[in-house]
Formats: sequence, C-alpha cells, structure tokens
Amino acid sequence: MTEHDGSLLAAICARNNAQVEHLLQQGANPNTRDAESGLTALMMAAGRGEEKMCAHLLAVGADVFTKDNQAGASALHKACQGGSLNVVRQLLAAGAFVDDIVVSTGHTALIEAIWFKYPDIVNYLLEQGAGININTHYGFTLLAHLEYALKVNHIDVDKLQQAAVDVHTRQQNDNKKVTQQHLMQAVIDGDLAAVKMCIKQGADLEERYPILNGFNDDHTPLLVACRDGHEQIVIELLQAGADVNVTEPTFGAVPLHKATYNGHTHITQLLTEQPDININYQGPSNGYTPLHDALWHGFDECSRILIEANSRLDLQGHDGKTPLNIANEAFGPEHELTLLIKSKT
Repeated sequence: MTEHDGSLLAAICARNNAQVEHLLQQGANPNTRDAESGLTALMMAAGRGEEKMCAHLLAVGADVFTKDNQAGASALHKACQGGSLNVVRQLLAAGAFVDDIVVSTGHTALIEAIWFKYPDIVNYLLEQGAGININTHYGFTLLAHLEYALKVNHIDVDKLQQAAVDVHTRQQNDNKKVTQQHLMQAVIDGDLAAVKMCIKQGADLEERYPILNGFNDDHTPLLVACRDGHEQIVIELLQAGADVNVTEPTFGAVPLHKATYNGHTHITQLLTEQPDININYQGPSNGYTPLHDALWHGFDECSRILIEANSRLDLQGHDGKTPLNIANEAFGPEHELTLLIKSKT
C-alpha cells in the first residue's frame, strides 16, 4: 500500500470528500484494501453512505464485485447496511449483482436492507427484481428472516412493517404475473394450440417470467421452448419474430445454448438457420459457446450442425478448453467428429 492509498482510506473514514477526490487524482488505488477490516475503499465509502465518494471511486475503476476478506460481502451489502439509496443505485448502475450473496451468511442485499431497516432500499431492490424466495446459509428463507426480525426488534418496527408490506406486495404481484402470462404458461405446458392463439391475440413474445428463484426466472417463451424441446412452438415463436439472441440471467445463456445443452437436434438446426443468430455467443458463467455445450454433453448431431454452420473452433471457455479439447474428452481422438474438428483447425 502506498502513502496515497493509506491517506485515501483515512480520508474516507474522515468523510473528507475533497481529499478523496484529490488523492484519486494523484493516483491513489481505488481498490486499496484496509488491512485490519478487509474492506476496500469502495466498501468503506458505501457503508458510510458517501455518494460523492462512491462516484469518484467508481469513475476511476473501483471494483463493485470484489468481496471483503472476513465476511465475504460486497460494496452493495455495505451500502444496504449504511442506508444510502443513492449509493445502492450507483452500485447497481455500475453492474453490481442485485442478488449477490455474502459468502459467510448467504445474505443478499435485500436481506441486509431489511435487517438494517431501510424500507426505501427494500422497495428499490424489489423493483430491480431481487429474489424473495431465497435461503440463507443458516436455514432461514427471506420471509422467515423478515418474520424473525419483526419479533426481535423493539425500535423502528414501523420500518420493518413497511418492508414487510412491500415484500408481500411483490409476492402478490409475482403470482399475478404468472396467472396473466398466458403465452409463457402455454409454452411451459407444451400447448401448441394455445401458443398459436396467444400469438394471434398479440401476446408479448419477449415477456419475462417473474423472479421466483425457480427454473424459469426471467426467461422468455423462446428460451423455455428451446430448453424444453418444444420444436413446433419454437417454429411459431421464431416466425412471429421472437428474439433469437435473448439471454437469461442465471447462466447468461441464449436459446441456442438451451437447445444444444439438452440435445434438441431439430431446434438446434432451426436456430442456426436464423439470419441474425449469434452462434458463437459465449455464456458468462463458463465461457462456453453452444458448440462447447453440445460436445460437453455428448450430443454429436447437435455438434455437427454447429460445425457445419461455421461455429468458431478457436474460442476457449473459462477453463481454457476449445471445442477440440472437449471433443477429445467426450468422444475420443479417433471419433469422426473429433477428426472433423481437427480438419478444420
């Protein structure tokens, strides 16, 4: 740690915004970490609710994703403890994950906001899609955590009660969305006739399933149809103009990932024929393309379709593996598919 870095942490503790700005201009490291607390500069500023400091730190590259080295919490968790809605907004705008968890407890930002009794932050996080059907590492659901908090707190109970109202309202709204999403339900049910009717009636092709901490969270109908192997429904959705490159938030997968991961050969073929398809999209969770997925799961026909559609063979997953590496592992070096990839590299 340089002298500027130490002075930066001291300036944050002193709430001296002008000095923080000056030190950052002088080259202080925005990701410097306090040796005793394990907190980064951004965590310290966020926990203190210092909006301007956070803005300065983020502007010069402070990392919103890093965790403290004691509890495993992020700057977003600290902001929810500190009570600044504007800082929470800043961090989410900078890319922080709304459902990021504290490694030691399993707390999300929403649980922290409830526990520290900031109903305005609770309401905002709910609006941003924070999950409410989650479990902590010690066995509480979020709803059980809320109920427990109401029992053990004797001050500012009205704030907890407001948070409870907002959580239950969100729960009711989610349930209402499920009942109103007729197209999505038809896709889930594999009901082709109902899908056609919904499309004819002008249903939203890009409607997103509510965040229920389940298998369909924030999926569109096309993602679900491709995952579940509903070929005729996929055809109807594509013909109606569904986005072929749409992603879901859990794995960051596109419809082609969903099809190849599950070995749906005909759907894979249909998707590769779409003029705007990005067949080389790498999922953010592991860096795998649809071809990686097809090979990884041993689906040789899906793999062949993707190779013939000119999928890139040089892309590496986060494990460093190319399609050839995975083909060798899945099928062996003398398999015709492995040899085909070799001939093209």
